[in-house]
Amino acid sequence: MIITPRRIPLGAERDILMRCYGYRLTRTSTVMGADPSYAAADVAAARGAGWPVRQPERWSAREVVERADEAATALNEDAVLAAFVAGMSSAPRGRQTIISYGWARFLRASAKRAGDVPDCGLEPATDVDVTEVLLRLALGWAWNEIPNRYLPDLEAATSEGLPEPDAQDRAQLRALLDLIRSSPTGTIPSALEKRLARAKLLPGTDKYQRYGILIGLSEYGVLPSPVLPPMWDRFIPTAERHAASRTLRGPRRSDITLPLAGWRGGIDEYRAARLLAL
Repeated sequence: MIITPRRIPLGAERDILMRCYGYRLTRTSTVMGADPSYAAADVAAARGAGWPVRQPERWSAREVVERADEAATALNEDAVLAAFVAGMSSAPRGRQTIISYGWARFLRASAKRAGDVPDCGLEPATDVDVTEVLLRLALGWAWNEIPNRYLPDLEAATSEGLPEPDAQDRAQLRALLDLIRSSPTGTIPSALEKRLARAKLLPGTDKYQRYGILIGLSEYGVLPSPVLPPMWDRFIPTAERHAASRTLRGPRRSDITLPLAGWRGGIDEYRAARLLAL
């Protein structure tokens, strides 16, 4: 049985895994795709450090629900929120957990009501390359569409802890929130991302990493969506998410997911203040 360590690869381990999976850093510290390395020396170095490369684990939906619930129960929500603030700059791995935890925090109650695996976006069984998932966390990508990838994040958070923000992280979050506040009513998420890129408030991020940060703010409720509540507030069945998607007007962009896709300006100031206080 393949068991990948539940920790975030850093330093030399991260560099080896980047080569194996086809990522490289640019001069501006953004991540770009590259040809993956199948060199025996790279694969052996990764496996020698305990990282199975391109060897997925197979999980049932019930196993994912039970393990995700167990991990989320062991986490403190303030620590999860603080890690998201750290994800602004010093610890990119902190960006995803606000989404993963939001998805998992109501699983136990929803599973009891359903009497089975709830409508939470999971396939009956799935193969997950945990090594690549943890590498992508280290590189700072976050998303809210593939729930089986939340489990490695949650288990890593419980086994090794979560990062804490520094002064620079808080300053960048404050500047990000100020920019969002200044966006006129009716601003769409893609226009907001472009403003962020031009302002260079989040150095070292690409478009998708910026969207990931905005999705995290949306799933916590800082960026309110009139068509779908955030996962932080209650369990959101997949059917409800799909129904909300059909209410959006105009062409949909596949790289902007709900609830962020429904945002048209504004901030929940109470939730913003909670993040800034961490």
